[in-house]
Amino acid sequence: MRANLRTSYWAAAAAALLIGCGDVSDSEDSPSEENSGCGLATQWGGDENCIMPPPAELGFQLHYGPSNYDDAAEIQKYLIPSSVDTNIYEPVTAGNTSDIYFYKRQYRMRPGSHHLIVSGEGQGSILGTGRRLGGSQNSIKDNPVGEIPPENRGIGMPLAAGARLILNLHHFNSTPEPLLREAWVNFWYIDAADVKQEAKEIFLWAFGSAIAPSAKATVRGKKTISEAGRILTLYGHRHSNNVRFSAYLNGELVFDDYDWREPAVFEFNTLTNNPTPNLGSGRAGARTGTLELKAGDVLEWECDIENHHAEPITFGENEAITSEMCILVGDAVGPALMGLSEL
Repeated sequence: MRANLRTSYWAAAAAALLIGCGDVSDSEDSPSEENSGCGLATQWGGDENCIMPPPAELGFQLHYGPSNYDDAAEIQKYLIPSSVDTNIYEPVTAGNTSDIYFYKRQYRMRPGSHHLIVSGEGQGSILGTGRRLGGSQNSIKDNPVGEIPPENRGIGMPLAAGARLILNLHHFNSTPEPLLREAWVNFWYIDAADVKQEAKEIFLWAFGSAIAPSAKATVRGKKTISEAGRILTLYGHRHSNNVRFSAYLNGELVFDDYDWREPAVFEFNTLTNNPTPNLGSGRAGARTGTLELKAGDVLEWECDIENHHAEPITFGENEAITSEMCILVGDAVGPALMGLSEL
């Protein structure tokens, strides 16, 4: 039923999603903050998060949101009322007209956005069992950030010409007024001749039992590494009841974070200096340097959850208040790090 529904509104949705927030002007020849800021001046919060699309020869943009900010009927389609929680799947066609490789992605979302996931069409399940192209829980996120370290040069992710994609958008309005749902994602091309390593998305789920009111619980996940490789980035996807998210490699604490709204995204390479992780400190931290993997290594993650509500907290649904998730997300080269925990 869902596949038929998606097909029926494909053309209309794709047109709206590809409009973006303006034409490119004076853009640089590489991803940079030069293409940020669209000069929007609407009544809605987050105008400053709008991002210009890359030049057509260097990449493309996916846009979810109004095509005309002066059209009240158009705006109404994207409003989320106070105290409403929505999780939707929207189809879109990728903007590349030939087979390409990409790696750098830039995400921008207005307030009220909880997550955005880009995946192959037909693979929009919240279980993330299909090929993911990227995602963000942060309102502003570049992946990767800054200068490319030597060991990461030549990393790419393939994408077929005009691929049919799905945007999964989760919004929650905790304010007393309506919010405008809107998001922009830029994909930047990598020359195919330069690609020497293929990156893959990490998306590892751990499930827990229902947590009673006033109770606390720690949910743990485990993944045994099947082949040599390297973790490029990590962050923890979770909801409002999570007070801590940590990850370990062979028992070593490599990642620790405490902010569910804007989770810390850490990169592991020879150029990035991460703050030292300090379990229980309330400050995000991660190991500095490359995070190498070999067959037989064990990657573990855990979520500390506290239920301060009058009803039990469940697992796996997309309600930001009454349901929880414990998902380790990122990028890696080498092994496929997807699916459910081995625990």
